[in-house]
Order: sequence, then structure tokens, then C-alpha cells
Amino acid sequence: MISPIMLNRIGYPCVSRLLNRSTNHTCRLNSAAPERLRALIEQNLADLEAILAHNLAHGWRLFRIGSSVIPFGSHPVNQLAWWEEHSETLSRIGEYTRQHDIRLSFHPGQFTVLNSPDSDVVSRAVDELIYSTHFLDTMGIDSSHKIVIHLGGVYGDKDAAMARSIKAINRLDPKVRARLVIENDERNYAPSEAIRVSNQTGVPVVFDNLHYRALPGEGKLEEILAVVFSTWGPEDGIPKVHFSSQAKNGRKGNHAEFADPTEYQEWISHWSIFGEFDLMLEAKAKDEALVALKLD
Repeated sequence: MISPIMLNRIGYPCVSRLLNRSTNHTCRLNSAAPERLRALIEQNLADLEAILAHNLAHGWRLFRIGSSVIPFGSHPVNQLAWWEEHSETLSRIGEYTRQHDIRLSFHPGQFTVLNSPDSDVVSRAVDELIYSTHFLDTMGIDSSHKIVIHLGGVYGDKDAAMARSIKAINRLDPKVRARLVIENDERNYAPSEAIRVSNQTGVPVVFDNLHYRALPGEGKLEEILAVVFSTWGPEDGIPKVHFSSQAKNGRKGNHAEFADPTEYQEWISHWSIFGEFDLMLEAKAKDEALVALKLD
């Protein structure tokens, strides 16, 4: 028996190439004066509203907001009470997402590392997660709108590094932890290892097919996916997966410009066995890649 396609929402990250709009406009640290930051925030929020309307018109109800939507949102240089200054706009966007069943997320950058042996690095990572949570909270949207992170480095001792990840996650403010999800990566942590951390923290796992291809780790795919999907509780929303194809002649794990349609359908079939899911297409062409898939 062929499983029905269980794809619920689909989307892409941060930038609409079709609209030439971005939620990631920022500036250099030495240019981050208050008025410059205000202008950038206004631009990012205006672009976010335009992108969400554009996405909805195409039936794309999943979107990742760029972490620089509030430039230097977790850095001391930004002293603006942006959550107050832009509360009306953020509330309006939050209402729009609820009205149209749109799901949003963040994916902080590579420097957001909770398992670093350097306490300053960890402190900055926590600040970034607090900022991301504050942004989503100010929009008035629930904990199904997630913040995705990788587990970090190995630092010569993977067991110790994983233990630091678990300790750091369990120390997070409950509001932050409620939004957190962890993703397997292409270099250090396979899905089975993300599952181990999930078991000790209660944080759900995002499965990334390209990272799995580069670093499959232990276990059969079907068994891994069954456990990954089970890490998502009712308050977390529908399980979320990432899909992309390997860039030709690129480093292992590099995203291709567009998605391979045959590979896409193969992974849809794999995931559909385990129930509904939301899919983030991480192709470099962004929404152009979604159009190219001819999903209609």
C-alpha cells in the first residue's frame, strides 16, 4: 500500500528572490547607530509582511525569518526597545500568521554554539536564543514556531561535548527551551546523536536529508525517522524537516541552487510514512526553487 503524501506546509528561508526582498538587512557593527538600526528594522519588517503575503498567494505557509530581522538583536550595541517601538507591527504580523495558519522559525547562525568549552561563546549563544524567543513572543505566536540550532562542535571529545549540550539546553529559560529544536548536521552529529540529546532534554529533532546523506550515523533510516517524528509533542506542532539537494562539485553538504525533483519525491515518500510534516526547502534559489518544483 502506498502511503498518502502527508506534507502539510512548505516554505523556504529568509529571502524572496522573486520579490527581491529580505528579512536579513543589516549593517556593520561600527555603523550600528540607533537611527540606522531603526531604519533597518522597519525595512526588514516591511519585507517580512510582503514576503508572507507573497508566500500565502502561492500556498507556501512556512517561512524562516532571518536572524538579523532585528540587526544585532542580541548584541549590546543595540540598545533599542524594539519590542516596544515595533509592537504594533509585530502584533499585526503575528495575527496574520494565526489567521492563515503560517508557521515561522529562526535558525541562528554558526556562532550560536551551546556546547562550546568557552563560557563566553555559550553566553552569547544563550543571548541569541533569548532574543529570538523574545521576537516570536512579541508577535504573540505559540511554541510551534521554532528556533533551530545545531549541536555544535566536538572539541576532541564528543561525549563531553554532547554532555555540555544537554546541560546548556536544560539550563535555558523554559520559554526558550519550549521553542528550541535541534538538527543533525553534516560534520559532527548524526540523527542518532541528536536523538540522544533529545532524550535527555525533551527538545524535538529536525531531520535534514542532505546532512543525513553526508553523515548518516547509526541506525536504519526508517527507525531513525520513526523516533525523530516521535520527539515532537502536541505543544511543538507538526514535525518539521529540511530538504535540499547536493550542489554539484560542491563540498559535501553544500546546498544546490535548485532541488532535484526525483530526490524530492523520494524523501516525501520516506517522511509520509510517519504522518504529517512541514518541509523547509533549503535550496539557494529560495522561492524560485519552489516554483521550479511545480508543486501544483
